[in-house]
Amino acid sequence: MITIANPSLVAGGQAAAAPAPAAPKVPELELMDADVGDLCEHFNIQEHHAKRLNIIMKGRQDTFEDDIAYLYEILERAREPAGLLTVKMAEMEEGKFVGRLKPDAGLKAMIKKFKLDSEAQNKLANILGRYKDPEKKATYMAEIERHLETSNKPSAMVMMLLKKLGLGESLGKPSKPAIGSWLHQQELEKEREKKGRDKSRSRERQRESSRGRDRDKDRDRDRDRDRDRDRDRDRDRDRDRDRDKDKDRDKKSRSRRR
Repeated sequence: MITIANPSLVAGGQAAAAPAPAAPKVPELELMDADVGDLCEHFNIQEHHAKRLNIIMKGRQDTFEDDIAYLYEILERAREPAGLLTVKMAEMEEGKFVGRLKPDAGLKAMIKKFKLDSEAQNKLANILGRYKDPEKKATYMAEIERHLETSNKPSAMVMMLLKKLGLGESLGKPSKPAIGSWLHQQELEKEREKKGRDKSRSRERQRESSRGRDRDKDRDRDRDRDRDRDRDRDRDRDRDRDRDKDKDRDKKSRSRRR
């Protein structure tokens, strides 16, 4: 009878070591981006929404900073930040999300004119960029400019106007020009120009008056010279008459002596 050796035994009667069991696979943990984490913590976003946003933003590296900045802006104004965030995440996933907009030529000119800071620039660009009606947008641009012209803190004024801009309301009449505002500076410049023109006219009048006095002096000198010449001629005539008289007297005297 053939006895089959136990395969678990090896020479020398010792049992072979059993292979170690494979370690269970641990699912990879998605590392939360610090900026995404800060945003979700700031607005008390639930963890499952935060994880979803984190995955979405990993695929938006080219516009990451602008997208995060824009999310902060719109969530700050939202009554329910979490609800708005889910809408925006869906737009990102569907390719319909419109993030921070770039200022157009008209807004760039306004930014330069009033030296608006980056926050005011971005907020205006995003709000105005959402108005598709050119006429309504142009009306708002004109209203905004009138308000900024009277303010000595244009960037702060922009922040004050954002709510009405977002709601589509009229901005109302601007206040009187504040000291240091663009309009105030224009008024000061006009006054400086007027004073400069007045000084220039005054100097011209002084020069004209001086030229007039010089002309009067020249006329007086000419009259004096003419009088002097007339006196000289009169004296010469008088001397000539006197000489003639003397000659006549001499002739008469010589004639009597004869």
